Amino acid sequence: MKKNFFYLAFLAILTITTSSCSGTINTVKYSVPENIAQKKAYIVSAENSQYIQFKPGLVLPTVGYIVLPDDSSKEHEIIGNTDLVIKNEVEKYGIKAQIVKKDDKLEDFDFLIEYHDTWRWDFKKILDKLEIVLISPEGTVISKSEFNIYKNKELHNFPSPEKEVPKMIKELLEK
Repeated sequence: MKKNFFYLAFLAILTITTSSCSGTINTVKYSVPENIAQKKAYIVSAENSQYIQFKPGLVLPTVGYIVLPDDSSKEHEIIGNTDLVIKNEVEKYGIKAQIVKKDDKLEDFDFLIEYHDTWRWDFKKILDKLEIVLISPEGTVISKSEFNIYKNKELHNFPSPEKEVPKMIKELLEK
């Protein structure tokens, strides 16, 4: 009996850890340019990241573990190297990319890439939300992609820009 219990517990833990989700990616394309192959892009580096403070759940004897809702995110110094990860990824598609600051003077480009990232703590800082937006030189949104861990914030595979940006850029740039 005891042996069966440990076997079932092991299988439950194995199932949870191997089926954990990395979140969802939702990409919307508004007006993809026909000259997709010739690109020169500027990546506008974020001025800050957003950070959600860790908030433990409650353990109630009769109910079990209760996940409390998050407080709103707070402005934080830049976390991670999201801009560099985006640059490296778009260059795999033959796009010449340069990281710039928001107020830099920009000339002769095919599109801008802006991003906004939100992080949370779970044994280490993990990516909670990432939005990448492609913008034309005229200022119209070409397409945008959003990664969100929210529905699975308790069971995840420690998402990071290195894991999520390649999938997002692929969805943004491929026809």
